[in-house]
Amino acid sequence: MSDERDGPDRRRLTVAQKLDHLLKMRAGPSENGKPSYKKLAAEIAAQSGETFSSVYLWQLHRGERTNPTLRHLCALAAYFDVPVSYFTEDDVARRMIDEEVLAGRELDQAMAEAGVSAVYLRGDLAALSPEGKRMAANMIRQLRELEQGTRRP
Repeated sequence: MSDERDGPDRRRLTVAQKLDHLLKMRAGPSENGKPSYKKLAAEIAAQSGETFSSVYLWQLHRGERTNPTLRHLCALAAYFDVPVSYFTEDDVARRMIDEEVLAGRELDQAMAEAGVSAVYLRGDLAALSPEGKRMAANMIRQLRELEQGTRRP
């Protein structure tokens, strides 16, 4: 008998996939579309007090290291402001990824409705949390409504 949870949407997420999502959504733009592992590793190490090399971060991101230590997962979680369970429990990761995607879509829609060019704002807004993106979307909508209310026909 097949269980619904065994479908293609329920396959295990790797640490590399979870880290890739965080790097794309929260680390912001970087040179030639690739993260600066050296810079990120230095920031993670400085924040956590843990030894965190750029090579190790690169290996995690590429899937060449698949079993990080708990202290490294804690350092990554603190740096990206996610719970450690993001890395250890697929349901938590999926829920957070879905929330972030929805918040991003909401922000994109608000910007489009207001005629704001995503090119100018996307880099700065990409690093926002889902709640921050929702707040930005609401502010854009409120500004548009205020301006429409004060414009003369």
